[in-house]
Amino acid sequence: MTETLALVESPAQLLNVLEWAHVHPGEAASLTIAVLQPTDPRSRAQVRRLCAFASRARLVWRRYEVRAGYLGRAHELVRLGRAVAGADRLVIGDLFSRTIQLLLPRSKAREVVVVDDGTATTELVSLLTEGAQLTRWHQGEARPAAKGGAVNRWLARAELDRATFFTCMPVTAPPGTEVRANEYAWSRETFGPVRVRAGADLAGSSLVETGVVDQDRYVEAIGWIARTRAARRYLAHRRESPPKLERIAVATGLEIVHPELPLELTALTEPIGQTVLTFASTVAYTLPIVLAGSPVRVELCELDEAWITPDTAERSVDFLRRISALAVARHGLASVPPQGRGRAHDRQQRCQEPSDRDALSF
Repeated sequence: MTETLALVESPAQLLNVLEWAHVHPGEAASLTIAVLQPTDPRSRAQVRRLCAFASRARLVWRRYEVRAGYLGRAHELVRLGRAVAGADRLVIGDLFSRTIQLLLPRSKAREVVVVDDGTATTELVSLLTEGAQLTRWHQGEARPAAKGGAVNRWLARAELDRATFFTCMPVTAPPGTEVRANEYAWSRETFGPVRVRAGADLAGSSLVETGVVDQDRYVEAIGWIARTRAARRYLAHRRESPPKLERIAVATGLEIVHPELPLELTALTEPIGQTVLTFASTVAYTLPIVLAGSPVRVELCELDEAWITPDTAERSVDFLRRISALAVARHGLASVPPQGRGRAHDRQQRCQEPSDRDALSF
């Protein structure tokens, strides 16, 4: 039997492995999920809940404290290295991860599956195509990688028979690779039906924490959206800082909610607003799939470029523009313009949106 090892570092990645295992039961028969534990308490709590779901689905998982100090990290990397070396198939949640890139040279796998971490997949595809270093979109301009970089060489080596992207994102694979759609079948079949509550919910964003958006402008925008869209709750992103969330609560009157699960599952297990408002993010792609057939509307709040911090690279701004336009086009989302821009701007934006044919190419 082909030994399959999944490497995940976040709740979203673990959810995507559960989705992959659900629609590939034969390939998942020998699956072991290696959970590379995150450090922040909210991410750890969500991972713990998802591990319980994995156990109910009779999937094997193991925790690795890869960030537990120098000696602890060294010990865990040795354990992980043995597991990676023994796997015939790797299911990877984040090829941008330095820890995972450190482990790849140990791999003898003949097959790799990349389960998407949302918008990271679109950036991954572009960078692999360009032969650039794998740096996340908010970490500055992409630079050429020597000989395509370690990941590029590993993916392209002759003994790797098969490479697959399991994703809900609009990407196009090259000849010799595959894209398989993540339709969130496990989530929709396991949970629900959707329970709708009055008013709108606003999905929080970590754009301030990544240094892309100015905090003062972000809090001001949240207040304006709450007033004009009848939002009652702010569904905090797991990476948002407590001082920022307290400031939002005081300035806007919104109820701050800390979801115990990724938002895709929260929408299926807890009452959700009639409208879910989100900035440019993964949930602009995932929630329309998860909530399909329900009365809940997902709307995309546009970013005003005046909110962008001075040190943000143009590559980051272009990336946000691109994923916003593709989300609107792919799922027909209503677009909420920033304060001071009205319906005429909204109509103009719709005319400029790309069609689904503009999916990103590998």
